[in-house]
Amino acid sequence: MLKLGSARKRRWVTYAPALALLLAGGLIAIDFDTWIELDIAALFGLPLVVAALSGRRLLMWGLAGALLVTTFVVYAQQIAPGSFSLREPFFLNRVLDAVAVLVTGGLLHALTLAMEQIERQNAQISAQNERKTRLLASVSHDISTPLTSMNVIAQLIRGNADRQSAGTDVARLAAMLEANARALAELFSDLLDLSSIDSGTVPLRETVFPLDELLREECRVLEPLAQEKSLRLEVDAPAQVRVRTDRIKLARVVRNLLSNALKFTEAGSITASCRRSGAAVEIRVADTGVGIVPADRERIFLEFTQLNGAGAGERAGWGLGLAICRRLVALMGGTIEVESEPGRGSTFIVRLPAGSSAR
Repeated sequence: MLKLGSARKRRWVTYAPALALLLAGGLIAIDFDTWIELDIAALFGLPLVVAALSGRRLLMWGLAGALLVTTFVVYAQQIAPGSFSLREPFFLNRVLDAVAVLVTGGLLHALTLAMEQIERQNAQISAQNERKTRLLASVSHDISTPLTSMNVIAQLIRGNADRQSAGTDVARLAAMLEANARALAELFSDLLDLSSIDSGTVPLRETVFPLDELLREECRVLEPLAQEKSLRLEVDAPAQVRVRTDRIKLARVVRNLLSNALKFTEAGSITASCRRSGAAVEIRVADTGVGIVPADRERIFLEFTQLNGAGAGERAGWGLGLAICRRLVALMGGTIEVESEPGRGSTFIVRLPAGSSAR
């Protein structure tokens, strides 16, 4: 469909088919009286162009078929009995007209396909630009909060430096400053990861390794955080389950899922498990936390999505962890989903395809 202004385009798409039919009907009606003398068939490309402008290729080819049939039907009625010959000039003229109609239809068909492809690409570019705009807006807002906190904390530390009782305050303020700096570093790391994944520049380095070892390593790293909240961090993984995939990227996914579970679980346990599901490998991270309402189960995998819940603290994160998980899992050829009920916890399930598993 050719590019027009949005309002004009809608009007054109509405009226173009009727105009094309009117043109075709008018040319056919004229032909019955003056076909041979004026060679009206030479103008049959006009209704095809009008139909193509509306983006209705089926209508265009329907008109082309009707016009071609009419061309030869009328010619057969108008020639004198016994005068037909394959070399008869008017017959040859009609054959050339028919070829011209078919060539015109083919070119217009290709043109409309090309224009639709361009429109799809423009729509994708527009969506990407809109996404980047939202991303920059979110980043600028999220960066300002820890930067402001860091600036205020630095001023307080400087003001308390000469006080005799400043030791405890300085330690507390220094811890807050460290936490904000770490949050900023995590944000920039996540943004770089998202950018690299979206640009297709992240390579896969596949190896074969025991899945239970990876789960135990990641749980061991996060065990101190679980102990601070008096949570049980458990692994339920048989030793015989091995997988062929990118170990570093899979570890990042498991770490993000475990960290997310720790943030939103105040009591109970978090369990990392794995098993074979048919020919595929399935990894589960289950918690006894606040759970997720059905309306948010898909939204949580979008960038900068933050859910309110007990245990999240003042900041539940940047809303990038699960978005990165989904992209990394897709890069490894798998899928990720969540099963959850509000107040009864959540279970995140990562499935790697049969081609990624190894005995």
